[in-house]
Amino acid sequence: METTPLLTRPNKKSFWSRINLGWFRRRELTSRVIYLGQLPDEEFPENYVCNQKYNIITFLPLVLYEQFKFFLNLYFLVMALSQFIPSIRIGYLYTYWGPLGFVLAVTLFREAIDDFRRYRIILDTPSDGYRPFHKESVSASKLRVGDIVMLHKGQRVPADMILLRTNETMGTVFIRTDQLDGEIDWKLRIPLSLTQKLPTDAHLLDMNAKIFVEKPEKDIHSFIGTCIRMDEEESDSLDIENTLWSGCVVASGQATGLVIYTVRLGV
Repeated sequence: METTPLLTRPNKKSFWSRINLGWFRRRELTSRVIYLGQLPDEEFPENYVCNQKYNIITFLPLVLYEQFKFFLNLYFLVMALSQFIPSIRIGYLYTYWGPLGFVLAVTLFREAIDDFRRYRIILDTPSDGYRPFHKESVSASKLRVGDIVMLHKGQRVPADMILLRTNETMGTVFIRTDQLDGEIDWKLRIPLSLTQKLPTDAHLLDMNAKIFVEKPEKDIHSFIGTCIRMDEEESDSLDIENTLWSGCVVASGQATGLVIYTVRLGV
């Protein structure tokens, strides 16, 4: 396994520069050009995913909204509120508020437990060491667009990538995508011909090449891109068979990929 730090990553921008450059600007998804072996100057989202539905501020309002947006639930709430008016009161207040309060309490408790489990999943997720051509491994959240990452058999793909090279004798890689589409069959992935024919991974940084990729889309079954090697005037088109989507698992061999999309999701 190569341990030479082949890619020098620039220092992170200061806190104030991040505020000035993008925190208050609306980010639009656009196509991008990535130069092989270089980290882009453009700021992209961090590669961090949070599956929680609520936070401490939005928990109660959102849960109540989800319950009372349905007509029947809203009807029973209005009926219970109407019992505070003496002229239209029928029976005792607890006969209305008792069942309604019990249902709400159970719902709040269930939603709180479910969201806490999502939080624990994030904490318990193994912080697999990914190798962006560095001596030391880094967590998935530290990866950036333009990083070249080496993945091994059984390792989960930490970000959306283009497959550059593999050490398999057949020149292909199999992946599992059951976490993405529910299909248990292994899928074949093919590295770029321009990069697969290189002697070693280290030669990737000797190439004068750029990769054009379309803007991020929700459709995981299609992809369009182009790789152009400018020093030899060669080009290669990209499609879905050249991709490694985040969340899939390398089922065979070793794969070297280029990070093209990162994501930051959360409440």
